[in-house]
Amino acid sequence: MNKLLYSLLLTATVPLTYADNIESATTTSPSIAVESASQVQLSPPANPNAGFIGRYNYFQNPYNWMMSGGGTLKLTESQIESQNVAQKLFEGGTYNVFGGGTYNQWDSQRYPAGISYGGNIFGQTGQIAGFSAGGVLSVMNPFASLNSQINGGRSYSQYIPTFTQITLSEAFIEYQYQNILNADVGYIAFDNSPWLAGNMYTNMLTVPTTYQGVGVNVYTGGGWLLSALAFNGAQFGAAPGYTGQTNYSSWLQTRNGYSTNSSGTAALGANYATNDGAYNLRLWGYQFDNYGTLIYGDSSINIPVSSHQSFNISAQFGSDQQWFQSVNAISQSTSGGAIQSYVAGAKIGWTYDEFSLNASANTMWGPSGAYGNGAFVSPYTQSLQVDPLYSEAWSYNMVTQGIPGNMYKLGGQFALGSWGTNLIFQPSYVYVASDNTKVDGLQEMDLVLNYPIPQVRGLYLFGVYAQQWYNQQATDVSNNLYQQYEIQSGIYYTW
Repeated sequence: MNKLLYSLLLTATVPLTYADNIESATTTSPSIAVESASQVQLSPPANPNAGFIGRYNYFQNPYNWMMSGGGTLKLTESQIESQNVAQKLFEGGTYNVFGGGTYNQWDSQRYPAGISYGGNIFGQTGQIAGFSAGGVLSVMNPFASLNSQINGGRSYSQYIPTFTQITLSEAFIEYQYQNILNADVGYIAFDNSPWLAGNMYTNMLTVPTTYQGVGVNVYTGGGWLLSALAFNGAQFGAAPGYTGQTNYSSWLQTRNGYSTNSSGTAALGANYATNDGAYNLRLWGYQFDNYGTLIYGDSSINIPVSSHQSFNISAQFGSDQQWFQSVNAISQSTSGGAIQSYVAGAKIGWTYDEFSLNASANTMWGPSGAYGNGAFVSPYTQSLQVDPLYSEAWSYNMVTQGIPGNMYKLGGQFALGSWGTNLIFQPSYVYVASDNTKVDGLQEMDLVLNYPIPQVRGLYLFGVYAQQWYNQQATDVSNNLYQQYEIQSGIYYTW
């Protein structure tokens, strides 16, 4: 059985994204462009945040960061001016198609958590007077469900859609002004917000979480990027429809039938970076209806040692409180207690070319009478393990478990020699210390594989194996405290 489990790790997620392959006839290769520019003048380095907003950044595209099978049309200003309206809309935009099948297993009884197949189509028009439109159509398990034996209930899994689902994961209008302002309204994603789930993860087939609302980003100059967002509904894992449900709604038990839904969320954020990108600061505040107020900040500094190696030092702090709410879903839960929690973390890393090592620690605490004795509440990242805490493991997370304490993590990243630097392995070890005896002493080892294959443009491999060990006081853990906890695998084909 162990051989089977390890072999499943090598069964990888294989997304191949394809975009329109119309290329500008006057496009210059990056190497030539850099060489020519250096011969004319030496420009000061642009601030990293100055490039966050741009005509071809496609902020709402779930697959924008991936190497695509084709490419994205990038026109010169003179070409744009010569286009008619139809050309601006259709030739000036982009699209991606992403599809396939995936499998997830995450308990000690080798019980499948979901099997799914389907695809997503993203499209966005070109700009007219700064305006454009776009969206994502998600079609999951269109002909038959593969989960009748696995999951008898109609569960819209946040990891893998388990039944036939056809929905608009995104549908939006976007306005952009130069590299200064970007605004989106409709069914949208918030990928630069640390305490909201984003719109694409490599271990998920579908778009995991999008929101019904508005988002605005403004680059003010001087390295500052300001963000504001608000939404009144979320859609998880291609579930049909935007509702007030949160990640707590499916399991949180409340007294007297108190609602676990949220009527909306508003948030403000600021990101600062120096021109050389060596120092970065993020500050965010969230007001979650029915789920409290969350304040968060993190900062990092990169210290070059040579052209090959550098050190990085990071720190983070968060506060979660029940401000502006006398009662909410958490305080009215059967476990009771108001939201009152704090979290802090630190990380140090060393990088040498493609090889890196890092060590991190997080602590979470609060008063004994608070919810979970000081548990952090995050209604849109809980259970997804995508919050920004440095020391979270692939499967264990203090926010997801609702258990405060301390976590320590050692991690690394390296490329596998002759396979090329694109084949990246990320092993890590995590240790948990907590007053809760069920998780005190828990250990987890993870191995994550990422391989964007350069020889086959757009082909991407992904795999995970996560392993846990519990301490002897974890009385509800069987199998000699040894847990074969989580395996994810998949195969995708894109045209």
